[in-house]
Amino acid sequence: MALRKFFVGVQSGQSERYFRRHYDAGGNHVPPAIGDQYIPIQFTLLDNPEFRNGLMTKARFRTYLLLRRYVVRARSSHDPSYIFDRYWSHGELAASIKLEKLAEKLNLPKSTVSDHIRQLEKDGVIEVDTIEPSEATDNVQHLVFVFGTCFKGRERWFIDEVFSGSNDKDRNFRPRRNNK
Repeated sequence: MALRKFFVGVQSGQSERYFRRHYDAGGNHVPPAIGDQYIPIQFTLLDNPEFRNGLMTKARFRTYLLLRRYVVRARSSHDPSYIFDRYWSHGELAASIKLEKLAEKLNLPKSTVSDHIRQLEKDGVIEVDTIEPSEATDNVQHLVFVFGTCFKGRERWFIDEVFSGSNDKDRNFRPRRNNK
């Protein structure tokens, strides 16, 4: 009963649902796993009719979302192109995935995925870099997809800039990209 006092002001039955969900059969609450992460999309972006009736309706948006799922925020032993060191450590939100794997996951031909990537780059929501075989531990060329920047814990996505409708693009949040 003492635990129920924690739930002051909850709706009738809400605390029971909470306990059933998180403490079923006397188990302990387990925090969400890595697989339970999500892709944040700002409400201002969803409220923008240019985005909602434009890019969001295009097949390439599926490709964008799947690419964004692979943004690197930590070191990995399975990263032959050092995305964490080359991008995240320099304030950039980036991912690298082979086109074949991306095409397989999307159930699309590789040529269609390549077209989507070119279109997304033209839209300005990603930038594509190439890591040459001599710079990778597996001696294979890798494509790197840059989605935005992250400084002092604040993530800025190019997609938000493109559809913000604001002239204030605060270039301080583009540490390496503003030198182009």
